[in-house]
Parts: sequence; C-alpha cells; structure tokens
Amino acid sequence: MREQPTLVERLIDEVRSHLLTPPTGDDRVVRFGNPEEIAAAFAETVSLEFRDDEPAHEPGRVVDAARQVIDWSVATTHPRFVNQNFAGADPIGVVGDWLGAALNTTGATYEVAPVFTLMEHAVLDKLARLAGFPTTSDVHHPPPGMFCPGGSVGLLFALQLARHRLDPDVTRRGADGTRYAVFVSEAGHYSTRKSAALLGLGTDAVVPVAVDRDGAMRPEALGPAIDSTVAAGRVPLAVVATAGTTVTAAFDPLPSIADECTARGLWLHVDGAYGGSALFSAGQRERLDGLERADSLVWDLHKMMGMTQQCSVLLVREPEQLDACFAARADYLFQPDKRNGELDAGDRTFQCGRRTDVVKLWLAWKAHGDAGMTARVDHAVALADHVRNRVEASDGRFAFVVRGDFTNTCVLWVPPELRPLRVEALDDSQRARLHALAPAVKARMQDDGTAMVGYQPVDGLNCFRLLFMNPAVTTTDADTLLSLIDRYATEQWSS
Repeated sequence: MREQPTLVERLIDEVRSHLLTPPTGDDRVVRFGNPEEIAAAFAETVSLEFRDDEPAHEPGRVVDAARQVIDWSVATTHPRFVNQNFAGADPIGVVGDWLGAALNTTGATYEVAPVFTLMEHAVLDKLARLAGFPTTSDVHHPPPGMFCPGGSVGLLFALQLARHRLDPDVTRRGADGTRYAVFVSEAGHYSTRKSAALLGLGTDAVVPVAVDRDGAMRPEALGPAIDSTVAAGRVPLAVVATAGTTVTAAFDPLPSIADECTARGLWLHVDGAYGGSALFSAGQRERLDGLERADSLVWDLHKMMGMTQQCSVLLVREPEQLDACFAARADYLFQPDKRNGELDAGDRTFQCGRRTDVVKLWLAWKAHGDAGMTARVDHAVALADHVRNRVEASDGRFAFVVRGDFTNTCVLWVPPELRPLRVEALDDSQRARLHALAPAVKARMQDDGTAMVGYQPVDGLNCFRLLFMNPAVTTTDADTLLSLIDRYATEQWSS
C-alpha cells in the first residue's frame, strides 16, 4: 500500500498543476481583493500574520493556504494579462528556477557553483555577441558582464563604473564633491534618478533630454543639454540611452548618441531592460543599431523572454573594469591560492551571495534554441501590429495618441460624440472625462477578473496600454481585450 504523499509532494502538486494547466480563455485573470478580504480568506486556513507563539500547522491547512496563494494572486500567464512588460513565464524557465533553488548555492565562487559559473560565462558570452560587444570563450578570462538583481541595479553598477573610469581613486577616497551630470531622455526610466541619489550624485545631477512625439530622445537636444550643464559648473559623466521606453516602447537613436558620447568622452549606457530582446530577431534588431559602441548594456530577460523574476544582466565592453571597480579581496572567500580561484565571480560585483539566475535562462535557451527565442519576439510584435490594424479599422471607436511600432500599443477608446477624435479640440471637461475613463475601466476588469490591462498618461491623457509578451496570446485574445475595453468603456461613459 502506497504511503500518503508528504507535505512537500502535495505542495509540489499544487504548483505543478498551476504551471501545466494555467488559467486561460474565460478563466479569471485575477480575484482582486482588498487587504481585509484577503486576510479574512487566509484566516480560514492559516493566518497571514504571525503570533508571538506561532504553532506548526497541520499539513492539510498548509496545502489549503498554498491554494489560497494561487487563488488570490494575479495569473500573469493568462493570455488576457497584458498589464506589464513581463508575462507568460516560460515553463522550462520555471523548472530551471526550481532546479537552482533546490541546489541552493550562491554564484559567488567557483568552488560552490562550478556548473553555474561556467553557465554564466557561456550565456554572458552569447548575449554579448548578440549586442556586438567584445567576447572571450576562454573561461579563465572574465566574462563580459554579470547577472544582477534587476535592471535598476544594473544601471546603478554602470554609473559607478562610469564614475570609476573618470576618477579611479573614488573607491578609496570617496566622493570629492564633484558635481556630475547624467543625461537621460524625458521618457527614460526613473531608476536613473534613484541611482543618482544612491551614489551620492544627487537627483539634481540627472538632466532630462527632450524627446520626440514617439518618446525617443531627440539627438539634436543632447549636445545643448550637455553644454548647459557644463556652463553651470557640472562635469558630464554619462548618457543613459533607452532601448524600449516603458510606455511607448520608443528606441533612442543610438548612433547619434554614441557620436556625442565619443566626442565628449562620456560613458554610454544603454537601458535595454525591455527592448534589448529585439536583438534576438533579425527583423527587429536594427532598432539597436549602434549598440556595439556603448560602454554598458542592461538587459532583463524576465521581460520579453519570459524568464521568472528576476533574470537581468549587465554587459560591459571592458569587463576588466568590474574587478578594478568592485573588488574587495576578501581573503576568507576569494583566496588567490585555491583551485580555480580565478573563476570566482563574486568579487567582480557588489553582491556576494546571489541567486544562480542563469540556470533557468540556460535551460530554456537550450530547449528552444535561437529560433524559439526569435519566435517569441516576432510573435509579440505581430500581436501588437494586429491590434494597431484593428484600431485603424475601428471607424474611430479607438484611436492612438502614439501609434508605436514595437510590442506596446497605447490606445484610447473614443465615445461616439467625439469620433473621429481630435485631441487638440477637446475642452477641459471632455479631456477630464476621457482621462478618468481608463482607471475606471481597469477597476471594472479587476472586479470581474476578465482581464488586466495597463493605463498610462501620454501627452497628459490616460491611454490603455496593452503589452504583448506572452506567446500564449492569440489574435482572438487580442480582439477579446479590445471588445472588453469597448464594453466597459461604453457602460462607464453612459453611467
């Protein structure tokens, strides 16, 4: 007679079921509850809170609690989840994440992570080749970058590398009061300001550069912005170019920006956290022409490529700078006389203990091959193109503020009396009602669990933002999303 399954086996079964038979179609995308509702639900199994004398709970109640976690969480693999620039976790990547967690080691040293160290070198080398950065297949030389916990941290590291190149003694002496300037487009990610604050540069050091209507940096505005900061007594440090802005998926013109950086001796960092994955597609990679001239690139594989949170890399043109900038030479860990000590990665980054994020990417890439990675990107662009075509054929029911041409679609629902929409002709009352429509529609979708779409202000007017990342999404799903927006918006406008 077979023994009863253990608690671990029962928990694995719950997660396995969700992984292999995820919600789809008319299944609920989210059971959106307020904090009190969620707390009350968990009180029926095991409380979310911890008592001062928290007991060990009966296994069945723990399994029930795991079901509650799944039930009250957002189904980001659902084809009608288009709320973020991540979605649809690759099942093989999920298993890779489990494998890394089960082995429970750190990527700091070769002796405790020999396989993962070699995997990192191989994956970083391949990504660098795609980016046009110098590479080396010799594992006894530093790989062209590192894995890091998210694109924001990768940018933080890149700006420290930029400052170290300009002032190599800064790591010993500390900041000397130099007033630096970092340039990023008005549509660039907020992490530039956070990194400047954390590095002691101050948020005043971040200089916004004007963008065009699509959200891409205007190259003719960069030079004057640099000149004005120099005149104000600041020292130009770096330019952060964006490859795929969060809202409109705009790509800054890298060749022109690289020309300016080369002429002035500035570090060029490319924030490709989102759009870097265009490099996988022969039809999309031209968006990043000029990337090979950058000093660093951050790239989130947990966005378009479906790796589990998180899977980010910082690629560096001159990887020897990593050791010079970050190494602390801790002799209890990075002993120079141990076997294969030269392969230790931990002293080339700020982190010591860190997850082996590489294994999920390595495993999924080996399973899908380059063709599978390409197909994921091309499918996402094709879905967005489908929605753009539907909007243009909607007889004014939908409209663009910014059309875009990558994987984001930013659309407005237009009430009958305002069709065809002329944004410049809206009076204050009409603009206010339209602006309030997207949040109200999103709330209705959350309450009903039918979909999750984002909304963002573009030119001061909230648009529905549909981001296509998930290969499980079909054109039928995309059409359904537009139909749901139309239904809820019509009801909301008429109420």
